[in-house]
Amino acid sequence: MLRIKPESHTSVLTQEQGFVPLKRVNVEATIRSFAADVTITQVFRNDEKQPIEAVYCFPIEEQAAIYSFTARIDDREIVAQLKEKKEAQQEYSNALQQGYGAYLLEQDENSQDSFIINVGALPPSKECTITIAYVTELELVQGSTIRFVVPTTIAPRYNSDKDSIASPAGTNSKYVQSTPYTIEFRCHIDKMGRSQQEYIARINSPSHPIQVDFAQQDAYVITFAQQNTHLDRDILINIELTDKRVNTIVAVEPSAVMAVFTPTEEDCRQGVNNDQINEFIFVVDCSGSMQDENKIGLARQAMLVFLKSLPVDCHFNIIRFGTQYKSLFTEITAIYNEENAEKAEHLITGMKADLGGTELMGPLQWIEQHSPNQGRARQIFLLTDGEISNVTAVLDLCRSMASSTRIFSFGLGKSPSRSLVKGLARSTNGRFVFVPPNSNVDVYVGEQLQRALQPCITNIHVNWNLGVNVQTAPKQSPPVYLNDRLIVYALTDDKTIPFDHNSSVELQIEPNHRSLGVAKVNQIPSVTDNETIARLAAKALILELQHAKLPSSTAKKEKTGSTQARFQNVIASDEEKMEVVSDEQTAQQRIIEL
Repeated sequence: MLRIKPESHTSVLTQEQGFVPLKRVNVEATIRSFAADVTITQVFRNDEKQPIEAVYCFPIEEQAAIYSFTARIDDREIVAQLKEKKEAQQEYSNALQQGYGAYLLEQDENSQDSFIINVGALPPSKECTITIAYVTELELVQGSTIRFVVPTTIAPRYNSDKDSIASPAGTNSKYVQSTPYTIEFRCHIDKMGRSQQEYIARINSPSHPIQVDFAQQDAYVITFAQQNTHLDRDILINIELTDKRVNTIVAVEPSAVMAVFTPTEEDCRQGVNNDQINEFIFVVDCSGSMQDENKIGLARQAMLVFLKSLPVDCHFNIIRFGTQYKSLFTEITAIYNEENAEKAEHLITGMKADLGGTELMGPLQWIEQHSPNQGRARQIFLLTDGEISNVTAVLDLCRSMASSTRIFSFGLGKSPSRSLVKGLARSTNGRFVFVPPNSNVDVYVGEQLQRALQPCITNIHVNWNLGVNVQTAPKQSPPVYLNDRLIVYALTDDKTIPFDHNSSVELQIEPNHRSLGVAKVNQIPSVTDNETIARLAAKALILELQHAKLPSSTAKKEKTGSTQARFQNVIASDEEKMEVVSDEQTAQQRIIEL
């Protein structure tokens, strides 16, 4: 719910906490191939006797891109404009100083999976309707299932600076396990091809009872089977693909094309260096929060399965972390033999959630300081509930290890930090998985270990045979693994692409140009398409720019008019305003145009 911000002159200890109740939630989604366009509508009401400034934090997929934000009070609708963050914060605060209503949507600075809505000067006894629209890429799980997730919960995050649990945006929110309001859900899933059975085998939901409407010619329509569904857990929709599908799927718009490559075992059969030694480092969260939902039990179960599944002649280590970290071996890794395996099993069976806070930076810094020797392939398996606040700093550290190390992350429990779990894997070319409470972890462990031992396909080049010049996003294709997917985009300023039977997308391995997959463009885009693919392509370019950047220094600060503490520090110095990376200008301009 929206939390009322206290006035700066009022004591936190004496002020009665006020909330703006969330009345209704509606989710509308459209899925095409591995792309989703989602619109969330939320209605709030101010039952206080005076105007308020309120803050609402809501979760979102880590790689999503918000493209629309509107607020409506009575018959007045306010459509948000995209601005540089500090400029937007300053204008929001100035509006409040002058007594005007104002609305601000921004990404949480410390986490990429939470956004913050600021509603300023909401009149008493008035309802405010907030509508947010975003696009996101979908994951391929278990090799043949497209998974669509709508996050609905945010777990408390450990803040290392304060040595305590903290809320996004300094809201000091009260976390609850149940909610009084309900959610409506409707999802259109494109049938992806001329034949209904060409790609999709079945649709199901592991989170909610659903009903599927087959009446529409080009799409399946998914709704909740039960009325009054509560907003108490993430919404999961699984789209199972047919076994006989092609390995490359395309979706098109007038000025953008998305190609998805899902390699087969034959595609992935590459030469392997038989002299390579595998290193496996297990980083296990033993902080106090792991006691909830028996997440520490899931971690013990997973570690025992890992221990019995490691290949011979590998090297390994186990690092437990909380406020501090402790490693099984003093050296970075030790040989996997009977003696060391017994030591590891004894450690695992006695593992408890007794190490205090969640300080992930320490063990990762120790690993980073001991890089693997030549001829060794290092894989890190991280098991955590992801409840930390310094996600961005941790991801920056892991990107510096990406050339020699891959991270395979496990998000345990109901609501881990999706930006941490996904970001660690993506920034190091590893993989991630989310393990819900009361699960059998054997399948997840086996899947992740199999991925870690698999060779990957690198040096992939895309040929866009579309008859026009296009810009590829991302510019450099990441590695792709068996039972996974690679998504690439083509962008063009020409909205009259002559799609015909000769239009195709081909993926090749450089430098010998061996073909991996070819997909024909068999669907002509309509002029009413909503630019989902173009927006996702822009997001891919943004991520590529972000991953190429070094962490920026802390900005200098100046007071503003909002009562929120973080808005007291929004003016950058002249030196910071002059910082420009020249080789990024072309890509940045293209993103701005989109």
